[in-house]
Amino acid sequence: MRSHRAIIFAVLLSSVGPGWAVAQSAVPHTPTVPGLPESPFPVVSPEDVGVPSDQVRGLVDRVEGWVEGGEIVGAEMLIVKDRKIILHETVGWSDREEGLALERNSIYRIRSMTKPFTGTSIFLLVEDGELSLDDRVATYLPSWRNEASRDITIRQLLSHSGGFIQGGFPRPFQSFRSLREAVDAVGSAGPQNPVGERYEYSDVGSATLGAIVEEVSGIPVEEFIQNRILDPLGLSDTHTGFSPGLPWAPRMNPTYSRTSGDAPWVKYWHPSQEQAFPFFRASGGLYTTILDYARWLTVICDLGEYPDGRLLSEEAVEAALQPAASRGYGLHWEVFSAAPEDDGIPAFGHGGSDGTLAAAIPAWDTQVLIFTQSRGNRVIRGFLMNAQSVLDPGPQGEGR
Repeated sequence: MRSHRAIIFAVLLSSVGPGWAVAQSAVPHTPTVPGLPESPFPVVSPEDVGVPSDQVRGLVDRVEGWVEGGEIVGAEMLIVKDRKIILHETVGWSDREEGLALERNSIYRIRSMTKPFTGTSIFLLVEDGELSLDDRVATYLPSWRNEASRDITIRQLLSHSGGFIQGGFPRPFQSFRSLREAVDAVGSAGPQNPVGERYEYSDVGSATLGAIVEEVSGIPVEEFIQNRILDPLGLSDTHTGFSPGLPWAPRMNPTYSRTSGDAPWVKYWHPSQEQAFPFFRASGGLYTTILDYARWLTVICDLGEYPDGRLLSEEAVEAALQPAASRGYGLHWEVFSAAPEDDGIPAFGHGGSDGTLAAAIPAWDTQVLIFTQSRGNRVIRGFLMNAQSVLDPGPQGEGR
């Protein structure tokens, strides 16, 4: 097998920020413990899978240092190796002002980590024979049948090469009454850049893909995701909408933001509030736990197969993880490495703008996830890079 040393997470390097000091005083902390009733993976000692415990502990120390140094408000960390948990801990606060510690397996707004679910919905419709990736969007959405938008394809939206900039809606997204209204406005206005010439990450493409799912399936995209992905996979802690009165609402975390890297964190949303949008955002509308997202990654690592059946064909999964318009992005998945030369799929995952990030390394049978509620923080991708250095089996796979 080709060594993944130095190439796993290479695309993460540019976004790693400062804040590596180990904590000098205590912050709230829940340790990894066996027997969690909600866990789909057994808990073992890191040594049981060939990983030094002291190095795993060093990862936690660094994250505690980030909390102490004000880089994040709190974090939940999960590492699954050989389908066994070797780290599942929290540090810091869920609600800092109220003094509420972050609890294990609480629920987060995962924002753009929704995109792989929307992309998978498109692939499901392809496998149903309802559409093709190279179909023009205008085939399904009449508002796109104009000179500016008529040649844009579904594949280009999946790979973020449709010519739209991030935030490329003709008016503020919050002003639209439905996903379809926003997408129709986008199609009528057209892209800001030439179509198909370069990668430019944009929520516009994901929103449009969601509208296509609705048009072709005849049901809301969130209902499609629920029926075709969440329910079959048993992702019962993953939700397509939020309201303070829902039974699981007390498990939600507030979210924080700040105006600059050195400014204080300010709570900008609290679970006592309704969600900001009255409709499902196909680019970022899901709520979930770190364990549910790990289960989702496992299905993709297993090339679309899950215990009770098959979600996607192997060919579909491989196509989704093939770098397209950007070396670091496939078809609605981030791609963190090259695939092994002999066999297998590359390291992959996705991040979310409220401070969540997940990666799977199929060649190592490993998943690394860190969920925070600290929007736009500069350090969590560094957690993945440091986890790589701990978990890297080396060229001969002997362990460190």
